[in-house]
Amino acid sequence: MPEAACHIAIGEYKCIIFSDGTLVSQDAESPEVFGLNCLFIESGDHKILIDTGCGEIFQSTAGRLVKNLEAEGIKRSDIDRIIFTHGHIDHVGGSFDSTGRPVFPNARYITSEREWKYWVTPPGSNELQNMFFSPARKNLLPIRDQFDLAKDNVEVLPGIKLIAAPGHTPGIVMVDISSDGKRLLCIGDVMHSQREFTNPEYLSSFDVTPEQALRTRARILSDIAKSGIFIFACHFPFPGLGYVRRDKGTFAWHPV
Repeated sequence: MPEAACHIAIGEYKCIIFSDGTLVSQDAESPEVFGLNCLFIESGDHKILIDTGCGEIFQSTAGRLVKNLEAEGIKRSDIDRIIFTHGHIDHVGGSFDSTGRPVFPNARYITSEREWKYWVTPPGSNELQNMFFSPARKNLLPIRDQFDLAKDNVEVLPGIKLIAAPGHTPGIVMVDISSDGKRLLCIGDVMHSQREFTNPEYLSSFDVTPEQALRTRARILSDIAKSGIFIFACHFPFPGLGYVRRDKGTFAWHPV
């Protein structure tokens, strides 16, 4: 098991990276272990979670988020906002227990308007995609009144902006956190694995529109390497914090 919590400050915001455990890929030829990192932000008026991990509805190696929050003195009832980067099971599954009851009873939810529209779309014939979106469609669509849907590239809370990054899902967003001149960019699932640095054409079977995902990844990698912005990656080894740098035409991950 990775460490459970990592404390950082982004300006005046107290942030903690929490582990929900890990995921193990089902690729028999090239299995990988992925981190399940969730970001807690205390921003004065709000206690915010970015994504909620898998919960207990997917793999037995996941479902650690609530226990790790409580170990830091954070109650489930303290969370008043949850931002979803996108609707896959490993990002929304920890929002509800096995009976469909909310894990964070006082939270309102925020996601992109385009992502919500995709959840509303009737499932197609791709069984893998249907499975990965089924918790969002089952548990989140019925509570539309608890959601704030965001337009592209707008501030949803003070210092917190959602940035469109379509491809992995139609409405996936990155989350740009800024306070007092400091910034942290949560890249969501723009990247899943460090193999994507050495093999930029690598596609995830979970990408809804693969070619768009590749274009988005290439553009964002170039942008963040050039800007030198501090990065939080949901699926990199815990705590998923570091920088993307370019050396002789190749991007590389530099963890901190």
